[in-house]
Amino acid sequence: MQLLRGINYDDPPVKYRGERVLSLTKKLSSMTLPDYIDVQLATTIYYMMFLPLPLLEKPEKLENRKLLIQYTISSAVLASPKFKKVREHTIADAVTSLAASAVLLEAIARELGKKPGYDYSSGKSNEPGKAKDSKEGAEDLERLQQGVERALDEAHETAKHAKEITSYAMSFTAGNASILSLEDSISEVLMLAKNTDVRTVLEALRTIEESDIYVKRKRRPSPRGELDGYEKGNDLERLIPTELILPTEAFLVKYAEKGLLLYRKVIGEEYGPFYVLLDKSGSMMGMKIIWAKAVALALAQRTAREGREFYIRFFDSIPYPALRISKRVRGRDVIKLLEYVARVRANGGTDITKAILTALDDIVNAKTRNKPSDIVLITDGEDRIAVDTIRKGLTRAKARLYTIMIHGNNPDLRRISEAYMVATKLDKSEALKVIQIDNE
Repeated sequence: MQLLRGINYDDPPVKYRGERVLSLTKKLSSMTLPDYIDVQLATTIYYMMFLPLPLLEKPEKLENRKLLIQYTISSAVLASPKFKKVREHTIADAVTSLAASAVLLEAIARELGKKPGYDYSSGKSNEPGKAKDSKEGAEDLERLQQGVERALDEAHETAKHAKEITSYAMSFTAGNASILSLEDSISEVLMLAKNTDVRTVLEALRTIEESDIYVKRKRRPSPRGELDGYEKGNDLERLIPTELILPTEAFLVKYAEKGLLLYRKVIGEEYGPFYVLLDKSGSMMGMKIIWAKAVALALAQRTAREGREFYIRFFDSIPYPALRISKRVRGRDVIKLLEYVARVRANGGTDITKAILTALDDIVNAKTRNKPSDIVLITDGEDRIAVDTIRKGLTRAKARLYTIMIHGNNPDLRRISEAYMVATKLDKSEALKVIQIDNE
C-alpha cells in the first residue's frame, strides 16, 4: 500500500532510498524503533522532502494499525508550516533529504515514545482495562501533532546545516565533489551538521565567499596549446589561412615585418602543491582561529579549481599531521577537510621555523615537486625565524611564502615572504586579499 501518489514503493531505487533513511535512523536512535517506522514510512518521508510537489494519498482502508499511524504522521508532517521551511533546503537534494528524513524519523520516534501506555496508531490505551474516549483521543492526536512539530524543528536545523555542507562541497567545481560521493558519506555529513564548530566556521566562510575570484589562470604561449585569440607574427605553423590569398610580395613583406595574422595558442602552466600553514597557538583563540579556518577553507576551494594538490597543517610549538587533498577532489575529501578543521582547538606555543621547514619537506617529497608551489602562513607569532635556513629551503622546493600576520608584526617573515600582509579587522575585505594572493 503506497502513501505518496506517483511513487512505486517496489521500485528498487525507491526502496533503496527508504532503506538508507531507515538505516540512518537506527544509527541515530538510542532506542528500539517502533514497528511503524519501517521502509515504507522512511520512503514516504524521504520523497516528501525531495519532491517539489508531494501528494499524499489516503488509503481506502485504514484498519491496519501500522498503516494508520504512518498516514497520520505523514499527514501531520505535510500539513505543518515548519515542513515548508525544511523543504527549502531539501527539494531535489538527495543528500540533504536523506539527512533531514533520518533526523525527523528519529525525533518523531523519541517524541511519540514520551507518553507510555498509549498506542498512537490505534487511538487506544495499551493499559489493560483502560479505554479511550473521544476527548482523550483528540488530546492525544494534538500531542502527536505537537511531537511532530518539535521533530520538524530538529529536522530543519539539520537540513539547513547539511545544505551548507553539500553546497561547500559542490563549490569545489561540478563533477569533482559529486552528490553521489557525498551520499556515500551521509553519516559523516549528519555528524558535521550537528557539530557547532563546523557551523561556526561555515558561517564565517559564508561572509567571505566570492566564487568568481578563486581561479588563478596563468598561461604561457605554445604552438600546440589551445586557441586563445589572434596575434601578429611570422610563425607559419599558426598562420590563419586567409593570409595565403595575399599576393606573394605582400605576404613576404608581412612575413619579414612579423605582421602576419596568426592564431594565438597558449597552454596552462602546471603548479605544485598549495600549502596552508595555520597557527593554532593559545594566542590565536577566539575570532582569530575562526577567521583563519574560514580563509583556509576558501583557499581549498580555490586550489581545487586550479587543479592543484592542497595541504593544510596546523602548528603550535610542533607541527601537527597534515591533511592532503589530491587534484581530483572527492566528496569524502571535503568531509575529511571539514572534520580536520573543526576538531582543532587553539592552545600551545609557537615555532614557525619548524612548521615552515616541515611544509617544505612535504613539497619536496610531493609528486609535483619540480613545479612552482605556494605556502600561505597564517599566524600571530612574533618569534624569531631562521631566515637563511628557510630561504634555502624555499629555493630547494621552488616555493613562495606568503605571510598573513594577524594583529602583529614579524620583521623576519617580512624579509623572506613573497608577500606580507597584516590583518587587523579580520573581515571580508582582508579575507579576500588572502584568497586572491598571486591570483593573476
